[in-house]
Amino acid sequence: MILKDGFFHADPHPGNILICNNTEVALLDYGQVKEMPEDLRLAYANLVIAMADDDLLRTKESLSEFGFKTWSIADNELEELFQLSLRMFDTRLPPGVTVLSPFADDSSLNKVGVESFPEELFSVLRTIQLLRGLTVGMGLRFSCAQQWKPIAEEALLKAGRIKDVKSRRPTRSFLRRLF
Repeated sequence: MILKDGFFHADPHPGNILICNNTEVALLDYGQVKEMPEDLRLAYANLVIAMADDDLLRTKESLSEFGFKTWSIADNELEELFQLSLRMFDTRLPPGVTVLSPFADDSSLNKVGVESFPEELFSVLRTIQLLRGLTVGMGLRFSCAQQWKPIAEEALLKAGRIKDVKSRRPTRSFLRRLF
């Protein structure tokens, strides 16, 4: 929803998700529906691809594109900025980590400070944090950036921001296509 249209449900906690017949999902309570401006949606699509590809430089460029301003005291600023973006905008946890503490001594927040953050992205940030909580609570290892990469590429392709898509969405199995 975030990447395709920029219009999305920003409160996806278990009380607002209804599992219907088979695998159909219904979203309830539209009090937190948000719309993201087109330029911000495309900048976020670029960030999703950067995170999925572990591309540190593209991550920094993407964050700058949507007005994310930081200061750093880290020697490895690109790596810390990348880690900060993963903690803010992806559900992926570092290997062996089951709980993230933003106030831990080794947290990127202690090395990279955020000076400016687009208000429109706050709901995206909140949505990602809710999704991370759900995945951790269910014992899943899941990266929304890796799952959303094909959708982000499609958004940038349609907008004329990229010419060719290198990765393709995996094809569904024959049985999944039937149902």
